[in-house]
This record gives sequence, structure tokens and C-alpha cells, in this order.
Amino acid sequence: MRPTRSAVPLAAVAAAVALLVSGCGGGDDGDGKSGKIDGAEDAGKKSPSAESSSPGKEDAPGDFRTSDIELPDDVKLVFDWDQPSDPDKAAALAGAADYMRAMDHGTVEQDPKDPVLAKHVVPLQTAQKAAVKKVKADVKGGYTVTGTERFSHERIGDVVDGRLIEVSFCMNQKDAFSKEVKTGKVLRTEESEGDYLRLSLVMQKPDEAGQTWRARSFVFKGEGKKKCTG
Repeated sequence: MRPTRSAVPLAAVAAAVALLVSGCGGGDDGDGKSGKIDGAEDAGKKSPSAESSSPGKEDAPGDFRTSDIELPDDVKLVFDWDQPSDPDKAAALAGAADYMRAMDHGTVEQDPKDPVLAKHVVPLQTAQKAAVKKVKADVKGGYTVTGTERFSHERIGDVVDGRLIEVSFCMNQKDAFSKEVKTGKVLRTEESEGDYLRLSLVMQKPDEAGQTWRARSFVFKGEGKKKCTG
């Protein structure tokens, strides 16, 4: 037996959000258009992120390896991604990483209205709905997070309408645990296929320079052990 991944699986949250969106008239992204964007059907068909940045640029803006989001020492998110050379793609990838950090931050703070989380989502879109639903479920269950989540196999789409980029990636939760807030007890279960997820985010460019790219759409593309461990 081993510690389990997050008590409220992202896959379940994504499925619930998908039903919610389809039940509300389905797919309108607020612009009077379909929620799909050109190039967002399957980011896996796009080229992988470009060559790694040169040494000495780890702290450059739009670097997913840096973040001002503070998490407890026992919560680690490891991004096995390459740094894109294109500045927009780099910024979108950094925004995607911070969205995942911010979701954990909301659970750690036990606050679905966590200001850190709110900063990294586009209001009233599926990325916000998924994150808030996940945090609410964790709070209701009395769970926080501990352990390591690992992200890999990133694919980055092209810029659409000058402001949207899809980022898809694998999420490995086999070393991510649930912990009871009141007791500190770490829950345990057996490793499963559900520990490996394939996710997709559509990231939206900020209106003003210097602001973060925010997550707009959240799509669960399925369990992905074969895709995420090769």
C-alpha cells in the first residue's frame, strides 16, 4: 500500500465540469463562438516546445521553472518540460504551470475563493470552474495535499487570434498524497491507471504587458499511463 493521489481526482472534476458546461448550452466561450479554437483539437499534434533556453536565463520572464506561488515544503510540483524560445509560448507554458500550482494553493489554503487561484484563471470559464470545484470538494472532505506531482510530455499549440494558446501535458500523481487536515493522517491506496492523466489548457494572453497568462479552458483528455510514461 502507498499514499494516494489527491482525494478528489482531477479526472472526476473535469468530467463534472464538462457535464455542467454542456448542460448550460454547450461550448460558448463568451465571445459568441464555439468553445473550440483552431489548433486546439489536439495539442499533441503540434510540435513539442522548442529548444531549451540558454544557461543563465532561468529567471527570465515566462519561465515555468520560477514562480511566486508559495506552497508548503511537503508539496512539490516538478515540471519536466523544455523551455520554449518563443516568448508567447514560454509565457503560456509558465501560466499553465502556475495554474496547476494555484489549484494546489487553493486546497492548501482551504479556500475556493483563494486570491492566488483567482489571479490565474479567466473568470466564468471552465478552467476556473474546474479549479473551484476541485478545491471545494477537498475542503468539504477535509483534505489537503502532500507529496510530489510530476508534469511531462508538453505540447504547445500555435497562437490563435493573437491571444490564445493551447498547452497539453501529462500529470503523474503516483507520488501525490491526500492528507486529512484535522489529523494530518496520510491516506493510502494502491497505484492505479488514474494516477496518470492527460490534460489540456487553453491559456489566454493578458491585456497588459507584465501580467500572467491565465487559464481559460480546462479539458481532461483521459487517463494516460501509456502516453505519459514512454
